[in-house]
Amino acid sequence: MPEAAKPFEIGIAMAGAISAGAYSAGVTDFLFQALEEWERLKKEKPGTVPEHSVCIRAISGASAGSITAALAGVAIAGGLRKIAQDPKVGGDQPYKCVMPALYKAWVELPDMASPQKRDDLLSTNDIEGGRPPNAILNAKVLQDLTATALRLPDDADGPATGKAGLPYLAERLHLYLTLSNMRGVPYEVNFAAGNRTITGHYMMSHGDRAHYILDGIGAHGGENAFLRDDTGKVLPIASAPRGGTGSLPAEWEAYGLTALASAAFPVGLAARSIDTDVAAYDGRLWPNLAMKKVKPNFPGDWKPDRKFAFMSLDGGMIDNEPFEFVHQAIVPDGRDSNLKDADTVSGAVIMVDPFPEGPVFPNDAVAADGSLLKVVGSVFPMLKNQARFKPEELINALDPTWYSRWLIAPRRSGEKFTIATGLLGGFGGFLDESFRAFDYQLGRRNCQKFLSEVLLVRADNPMVANWTLSPQDLTKFERTDRGVQYRQIIPVAGDAAKEVVLPQKWPQIGENRVAEIETRIRQRANYVVPKLIALKGHPFIRLLLNLVWLVTVRRRLLDFVHWSIRSDLVRRDQLAGGPVQLADECAVLAELYSPSYPCRTVRGIGIATGLAEDAVAKILNVLQGRKANLLWSGAVEGKPCWALAERAPNWLKRHVGLLAPAVD
Repeated sequence: MPEAAKPFEIGIAMAGAISAGAYSAGVTDFLFQALEEWERLKKEKPGTVPEHSVCIRAISGASAGSITAALAGVAIAGGLRKIAQDPKVGGDQPYKCVMPALYKAWVELPDMASPQKRDDLLSTNDIEGGRPPNAILNAKVLQDLTATALRLPDDADGPATGKAGLPYLAERLHLYLTLSNMRGVPYEVNFAAGNRTITGHYMMSHGDRAHYILDGIGAHGGENAFLRDDTGKVLPIASAPRGGTGSLPAEWEAYGLTALASAAFPVGLAARSIDTDVAAYDGRLWPNLAMKKVKPNFPGDWKPDRKFAFMSLDGGMIDNEPFEFVHQAIVPDGRDSNLKDADTVSGAVIMVDPFPEGPVFPNDAVAADGSLLKVVGSVFPMLKNQARFKPEELINALDPTWYSRWLIAPRRSGEKFTIATGLLGGFGGFLDESFRAFDYQLGRRNCQKFLSEVLLVRADNPMVANWTLSPQDLTKFERTDRGVQYRQIIPVAGDAAKEVVLPQKWPQIGENRVAEIETRIRQRANYVVPKLIALKGHPFIRLLLNLVWLVTVRRRLLDFVHWSIRSDLVRRDQLAGGPVQLADECAVLAELYSPSYPCRTVRGIGIATGLAEDAVAKILNVLQGRKANLLWSGAVEGKPCWALAERAPNWLKRHVGLLAPAVD
């Protein structure tokens, strides 16, 4: 086959994101809009758009990325359903979304406290009837919305209804969804010495994955050895559920629950049970071990058809950027990696990562704290951050000379915070639909810019060199950089070329909305905690724990939640009606909302924000003058400090050491 006749191979890796899955969903939504428009124009207006082809061969996902991948695979098989954009948004782009199942699942339904009074993440119907709680939040609502999103509408029109496979997808689309296996998979590595085999090293792997194959969804064959030989569960796309209510077919229910298991953030969302068998592991290929098969060290009497069940947590906890699966999926047989130069590249991995804002770097005082509680509290974040440390993939994706690895991450010109769902470690997007709606459109806009201006190869690359377009049409799909011509891999044409614009205002919520959410949090806590205490066996222990909860812990916990929510909303300028106007003012005021320190010194605020002390002092005085009764300044045990007026310490707390509030 001539090089130009082969499709450009694409693998997509979707990182974990919690509520920022709304951004990944927006990216996915626009990607398929662009692909559909390109293919439509090929048929309806031949000669006006490039005639080469692309093939999305595999998609991998972690956490929220798994849900997006799983839902998108089914949605696109039922055909796009274009929803008109709100005229108030402005701009030329006529559509708010083209995959309404994704929009509904990520924007409309997953709310902390639904204003429409629907079941939400703080509802208690998951623990009614005497059932013990298995998570802080109600994950049943996620299960219900996933089941709804997996049902194609009765008027679906695509490969799932007998139509031809989509020309930009592989005939068999491979989905890799990462899991954190609580049970673990045992392995033994033996060492050889001369002619003897010495019993080797025993290990337990908790990084797991599920491999699904949506058969019949696309048009391109040509799988490499990795995809042909790896174990996987085949789902004929024609069997995708359509319409109706009630239980999904067993295989599709397992598909949806596996995606939810990948997103089961520890403690916050419920762990999920996964049922598979030994054969799925015996024949598994490891892409990062040169495609070697390493058999697990299961008990000797376990046969290949023996069931293997385990509870799964968030796959992003161990592998949050599952790049290696889709990379291996598109590497040509006989090669270790894809060609990477602009004039020869014939395949690429696109990583979608909604969280460019990395973990907070501790200041000197925090770093020097070696107390027992600090050590215990640092272990999980430390292990999680290290597991996610993949510098090679990110460095190569950001290398301007490397054309086989690309990154789509939130971009918003001139703003400190790019993504509205990033607050509270990613859970904050569930506070309000406006946050998720903004990021969905941000994902669509960023994808449009990425396809138009970034995902390019040189004009002499064989994949695109044979375009036969008029000069007028050619200019729509070419870019010039320092005298070199580049061409779009996925041409942006038709309606997809009309600019996606963001809502004019950065989304904010008011105090009334925050108070409503806090009331619901209080109700959920008052319902969940006693049920957890009731699991303790001895009546005296239950009585004691209930007393401790009611007298001290409940108030402290709810106070912590109260100030944490407001601190992050203020920091990111997402609390409506505040006195702040500039990013530095937001940062300073947010420190006065800190749940840990009611009173702050200028020096402490400076260390926390990275601002000079004189700049902090100036901002505090400006805020004090701008809004009466906002701030208090004074001394606690002789130490000059600042606080919110509503948190100002009384005379006893300012002068009696045992009663003094924490000051930083």
